[in-house]
Amino acid sequence: MIDQPEPADRRRPRFLIMDNTPLSLLGTIEALDWFFVPGCDVTITDMVIAEATREPGEGRDQRRASRAYVTRWLNENRSRITVLKTAEGQRYQREMQLWGKAGRPRDLHPDWSDRGERSVLSVVQDLKSALLQDEEIIVIMDDRDGRDAVRAVRADIALMGTRTFIRWMEEDFGIAAAATAWHSIRLATGDNADEGDDNDPVYIRTR
Repeated sequence: MIDQPEPADRRRPRFLIMDNTPLSLLGTIEALDWFFVPGCDVTITDMVIAEATREPGEGRDQRRASRAYVTRWLNENRSRITVLKTAEGQRYQREMQLWGKAGRPRDLHPDWSDRGERSVLSVVQDLKSALLQDEEIIVIMDDRDGRDAVRAVRADIALMGTRTFIRWMEEDFGIAAAATAWHSIRLATGDNADEGDDNDPVYIRTR
């Protein structure tokens, strides 16, 4: 699915996760270790980590067991993951620190609305400058608006959703559990998981 580079083009692939959905979906089946199977470096934005580990709030997604697994996985693999800082993530961190110093009043809790979307856009703006010459980015993203934004970046990128990533694990790496993983995710999410783009993976090239 992701071809090996030609001898003259030995760029190192790197996963970039700037949408919480892949962590959330794979977290329901405790399969986040699959990110390490291809041997790629794994980079996750600070806002994705903040979203994955924060309290969802009353009436929100309450899959606490899978959220606890995601938090534990992030902590246990801290040395294997690169955290990409974003302007939105730094702003949110400052707001949370000020809120904590104020005694954490419930009515002044920093608002989460639209932060994920703004973080995606800020990362996309900096994505090309962050690329190293010997790297190719594999973006794993389900957010439709975010995918459209990534397509506009003039850089060598492979873009895929979570379902395509799972199929890659089965077809190219022989992970037997991946054959039924999507069905399990659909059951765990009440059939609300995005089926993904029919054209996945999408290859974006500068030439």
